[in-house]
Parts: sequence; structure tokens; C-alpha cells
Amino acid sequence: MHLALRPGLSWCICAGKAVFLDLERDRYFCLPEELDQLFLRWASGDTLASDDQGRLEASGITQAGDDGPAPAAAFVSASRDLAIADGSSLSIPDLFAAVAGQVHARRALRRCPLARIIASLAATPCAATPSRDEARLRRIARSFATSALLIRVADQCLPRAIAAQQRCRHNGVDSALLFGVRLHPFAAHSWVQAGNAVVVGDLELVRLYTPILVIR
Repeated sequence: MHLALRPGLSWCICAGKAVFLDLERDRYFCLPEELDQLFLRWASGDTLASDDQGRLEASGITQAGDDGPAPAAAFVSASRDLAIADGSSLSIPDLFAAVAGQVHARRALRRCPLARIIASLAATPCAATPSRDEARLRRIARSFATSALLIRVADQCLPRAIAAQQRCRHNGVDSALLFGVRLHPFAAHSWVQAGNAVVVGDLELVRLYTPILVIR
């Protein structure tokens, strides 16, 4: 029997366990200990007995296929925060765009499934060939940081990250929208990162999370 990871799932190893994100159902979950160990063995390339493969397939994590195990999500570790003031002036149009983008993202999340929003974002091309223009990235980061003076940002990491990634694409700068998790206690976070620099999401907070899904 040949197995492949079920479509729509992404995963990471956090605190020694496999953690999954089912984007279609908008939920995170872990496996029971024995299944977790089977999955990690399969994901590392071990050949499982047919009974064990059947148990993984019955769990809904895998399905028949020749693709094999999909790698765990990964991204370069963040070490800088572009939202920290650098003395440059703040653009009022950028600030208004950041606010409007977050309002729009909140409305979209109330009306549409998350998977549809992410698929649309991933399919939206950049306005220009993506570049690592740090001046533009800092401008976006500052506009979102300042937007906290105008709209509520507590517990709004997902709409903020979606809006920020849309702004990055609009400005033609290379970045990624990341979903991350931590265990004990469980928590999830979303942020935007360019290389090792956090654009939106708070560096100190980002460091607590393991990426589970990366949208470029």
C-alpha cells in the first residue's frame, strides 16, 4: 500500500509531537500517542507494516497515493522586527490602507471559509516581480503597527496577517504569511515574515510558535 498525506492538511513537529492544521475544517489537532509515533515514523521515511499503514489511513491523516509523506512546514527563524521605528516618516495613505485592509479581512473571515480566503490570497499575483525591498517592508510594518491606535488589534492576528500579506503583494515585495502553533497550553498565531524579519506579528510573540503552514 502506498500512502500520501491527505490534501488540505499541513503539519509540524512541536514539543516532540506532530500537530496538524486542517485548513478546510479550520481546526488544529494532534493524534493519540501511538498513532502519533506511527505518523512520525512514516513521515521520516520508515516503511510501515500494512496493518500500521491501514491504521494511519483509517485515522484520516493519509490516503492511498504515491506522493509519500509531505515534509513538515518550515521557514527561516525570525530574528528582526521591521515594525520597530527607524526614524522614517509614516505615510498617511499607507496607514489608511492598513486599516482598510484589516477591516476588509475581518469581514471576509466572517463571510467566507478560511480555506477559500487563503486559496484566493495564494493565487493572487504580486503587482510586480517580488523583491526584498526592505524600505517598502518597513513602511508596511510601521503602518500596521500604527493602525493599533485606530482599530482593535487584540486577538486579531489572522485578519492583520492576511491584510499585511495582501499589502505586500500589492507593493510587489516578497513575503510569506505564516500560521504557527505551540503546545502546553495550545495556542495559534499568524504573522507575515520576509526572510528573517517579521513584518506584522511581533517578533517576541513569533518566537514562541512553530510554523505549521506557509503561504508565499
